Amino acid sequence: MDNIIDKYIDYIIKDKNLSQNTILSYKSDLKKYISYLKNNSADYISVSENDIFSFLIQLQKSNTSVSTISRIVSSIKSFHEFLFNTRISDNNPARKIRKPKVERPKMDILTQEEVELLLNAPNLENTKGIRDKAILELFYATGIKVSELIQLNVDDVNLNMDYINCVNKKNTRTIPISDTSKKYTQKYLDDSRIKMVKNEDEKALFVNSKGQRFTRQGLWKIIKKYTQNINLDKNVTPTMLRHSFAIHLLKKGANLSVVGKILGNNNLTSLQIYLNHIDNNIRKELKENHPRL
Repeated sequence: MDNIIDKYIDYIIKDKNLSQNTILSYKSDLKKYISYLKNNSADYISVSENDIFSFLIQLQKSNTSVSTISRIVSSIKSFHEFLFNTRISDNNPARKIRKPKVERPKMDILTQEEVELLLNAPNLENTKGIRDKAILELFYATGIKVSELIQLNVDDVNLNMDYINCVNKKNTRTIPISDTSKKYTQKYLDDSRIKMVKNEDEKALFVNSKGQRFTRQGLWKIIKKYTQNINLDKNVTPTMLRHSFAIHLLKKGANLSVVGKILGNNNLTSLQIYLNHIDNNIRKELKENHPRL
């Protein structure tokens, strides 16, 4: 293991314009990283993106500063880039890993009971209600962003295979959908969209009353409308639904890396906030309900 680190250090000394202190820091970082992999039955060749996430999360839990973790991420990314470029490794698992951001904003979510109230609020006796039900179900079933949802085309939905293709500027994600979301998306396509679309060439999955692609403002209005209808005392936003989707998945035991891939989010700090939210809720519930406290 030390041999490969020495090869890497020789490489950055020759090819990178780094200070001596930075080089020493990189060497120290990589020794910790490779030691972690060894203790977890992995090595620098077989390591996965999830292994790297686990190592970085362990650093955060041990109160390592954000600035130090940011440098360690740089060390790991540079190391794996070297392994890949020199053909020592066939892939680069650190390619999509991002440095953590310093700020850690508060995360508001809905409870599962509140989500149920919101999802059941639309009136399925009319065309718009069926559409709105399909929109809300798909939002919560996939955790996609507003910008991604309004860009969905009919061809991006495969109800036979139970998934959607979510296309954005960076990549395309294939996201599985729940049976409930599938049911109401199909109902919308069969009973509502066919009545709302004015132009048969319209590709958009969700359309407004004019038969045209939805806007961000239109979707925000839908969520606000149903939030008011059920007298929910929260400022519910599409982002809140996205966060709720992630937190509820993690509470059910979903893998953090998998949730990050579904969301299209590889930022360590953002994903760690989800875990912190769960940890805080557990501590709160323990204090409130434990018979010996």
